[in-house]
Amino acid sequence: MTIGKIDGGVRENIIPDDVTMLGTIRYLDAAMRQDIHDRLTRTAQKIAESAGATAEVKIEERVALTDNDPALVARMLPTLQRTAGDGNVLAAAPSLGGEDFSYYQRQIPGFFFWLGIRTAGADPALFAQNHSPRFRIDEAGLALGVRALAHLAVDYLQQGH
Repeated sequence: MTIGKIDGGVRENIIPDDVTMLGTIRYLDAAMRQDIHDRLTRTAQKIAESAGATAEVKIEERVALTDNDPALVARMLPTLQRTAGDGNVLAAAPSLGGEDFSYYQRQIPGFFFWLGIRTAGADPALFAQNHSPRFRIDEAGLALGVRALAHLAVDYLQQGH
């Protein structure tokens, strides 16, 4: 959980009537999501109560959990390996990144993958992540992305889907 915005008050020496805090919650599974929501609500209400105040917690789901369908991944992984070349397809660790692709995955089995856009040979520790003002993309990776998506579509359709 991250609180990224706090808004309240008009002066540093006047206690405001209301304060609004906005943030994000990231999780890896539904049970973790519910646990975080419960603890966040309980903590905010108890802290407010300890000061003689009240807290209202509103949690809006903006982006659902992106969760690849294991059977689809197993079926399409050989296509990615063939298209990208030996040793160029890596299993990624679970990510807390939010992605609206997850809403498609609620309707049909989905397969979300990352396309490498770092300059070949660049030190990953020195390469800025997306959402950074220093982020730069090596556009040479875009051609591989187009090839990968085309091969995935053709192979999927040829498998009778």
